Amino acid sequence: MKKILLSLMLLCSNAFAAITDAKFSTAQIFDVQWYVSGGVLYASGFNYIYSSINYSTQTASAARWTAAQTTDAGSNGRYIAFFNSTTNPGTYGMAVYNSDGTVYKIINNTGSFHSLSDGAIFYNGNGMWGTLITTKQGYSIGQSGNFTIQQLNPTSTQLQNYTPQSSTPLAAGQTAAPATPTVNWQPIRTNSNPVVISNIYPTSYNSPSGEGAANAFDGNTGTKYLNFDKKNAGVTVRLSQGRVVQKFTITTANDFSGRDPTSYKLYGSNDGVNWTLIKQDSLSLSETRFWTSPEIQTGNTTAYVYYFILFPTTKSGDGCGLNCDSMQISEVTYYYDANDGVTSTDQAAGSTPANPGQAGSVCSDCFSSEITTTQLNELNAAKIRRNAIGLGNRIDIYSDGSGNSVTIEQVGSWNKIHGLGGAGTNAHVAGFGTAVDIKQGDTLSGKNLIELYVQGNGNNVTISQARSITGSADGNESGGHIVRLSQTGDVATFVLRQGNDGGLNSGHFLSYNMSGSGGTHRVTQMNDGEKRAWVSITGNHNNDTVVQSGTGNHYLDLTLTGNANNTNITQTGSGSHKATISLINAGGSSNATLIQQGSTPQVYSITQQCANLSGCSVSVTQGTGP
Repeated sequence: MKKILLSLMLLCSNAFAAITDAKFSTAQIFDVQWYVSGGVLYASGFNYIYSSINYSTQTASAARWTAAQTTDAGSNGRYIAFFNSTTNPGTYGMAVYNSDGTVYKIINNTGSFHSLSDGAIFYNGNGMWGTLITTKQGYSIGQSGNFTIQQLNPTSTQLQNYTPQSSTPLAAGQTAAPATPTVNWQPIRTNSNPVVISNIYPTSYNSPSGEGAANAFDGNTGTKYLNFDKKNAGVTVRLSQGRVVQKFTITTANDFSGRDPTSYKLYGSNDGVNWTLIKQDSLSLSETRFWTSPEIQTGNTTAYVYYFILFPTTKSGDGCGLNCDSMQISEVTYYYDANDGVTSTDQAAGSTPANPGQAGSVCSDCFSSEITTTQLNELNAAKIRRNAIGLGNRIDIYSDGSGNSVTIEQVGSWNKIHGLGGAGTNAHVAGFGTAVDIKQGDTLSGKNLIELYVQGNGNNVTISQARSITGSADGNESGGHIVRLSQTGDVATFVLRQGNDGGLNSGHFLSYNMSGSGGTHRVTQMNDGEKRAWVSITGNHNNDTVVQSGTGNHYLDLTLTGNANNTNITQTGSGSHKATISLINAGGSSNATLIQQGSTPQVYSITQQCANLSGCSVSVTQGTGP
């Protein structure tokens, strides 16, 4: 009794040795025949345990366990574990424990370790026989196994630092659960280490000085990224080494919470052209300024060099001043696990990436080109003014100077051209070689409305809106029409014909806003369904053509800003195509051609900021058929 009690007291002391933390079942401990060759432990003939302490009498009388004793040792939640020996300090004994951690049976009071292997511990090896403790799998009597040795004759320190491969005993045939991996989360910034953001490519440079996209990745909440594009503003970053971004956070900026984004799309790429949508979701950012969001899990398992984040929407709508004039954030912080070892390399060969949705990019889920709230409000307001015309024509124009020639023919239905302070006013015309020719057509319930302003140089504006006054008509014209022009100088020419569509409440719309340079702009819309447009051209050699046509409910939003320009867009067909093209250039040419075609709806968004003396060019064709 004294001996057993002393052993119990010593078993309950000194719990720091990690080898003593492992718990084993009777399906993990066997008396085996063994040998070592080439750093591998070969064990065979798995048999019942041979213990130096008799199982039944608990005296020093060595004997092999019986099947019944083995069953007893494994019942009622019992397990086997090592303990620090008291009979031979510095060594380890082995015992059967009850489920509450108290000793049930001593197996050995002391023993020595031959080796620690991958999947096994070899204990008390003596001659051809020894005790094998398997650590990754449970076995049955009669089996065998091979185990790669990791430490031969392990030291006391190695035994104390031993990490059990399973925290629970294993039944025969059961394998240990994989060990919980350790993680080492690292942020990715422009000043992080070892992975750093080496290049930044925003969707546009429509930002104030000192508030560009790089501020979102500098780790400084006192700076911010603000983009006046507001909707669909975003940014691509290039990492110095491709890593698996598994989560990210967003920090709000200093002012105007209405600028906070309310949704995001995250893409990854290893060449800056072929993009994979990693995740998209809504955002609920606090009204508190300089507030960092909870970690947003991406579910990503692939290493990418390029990551693009898009913010399609913001908190506030339109018409609320500074609170809703832009999108802004203080920080976007990507995180990767430095221990996962998964990396990738840049396949772009030094070329500039194309953000998802831009010309040259390839992705199955690029962001949509949608009509904005501001544009929709403008369209609806214009419709209200048109609908208020009542029956009969109305012309209010004010003209001014030079060799002007204005010819207007309206004929039929509502019509209207405005100015002199009426409704939405406009219609002015002004100086130099201006010639304006407006017809509104011989319509059947065609509604029409033109609110104009043309200013100087060699302007020429020709608008038709429906069946030509001269005759080529089908007798079914009933388009809603509406034009709002605003044109200033240089050698401009603008030609618009909106066509006949046969729909009772449908038809066209254009807003157009031009400034100057070489000119020539032609827009044709035609046929059933609203075609819409919104074009904005600023300067240099220009040349633009937009057609739309077909019966589809198309939509275009073109912004063209400088240098040699050139743009041709055709949409056609019954599919409701969209576009949104913005080519803002400085220092060279810029060309774009988009044709979308056919009955399948197509979507596109091209943003090109090319300051390249050798010029830029984009060509997109989607779908088949007219």
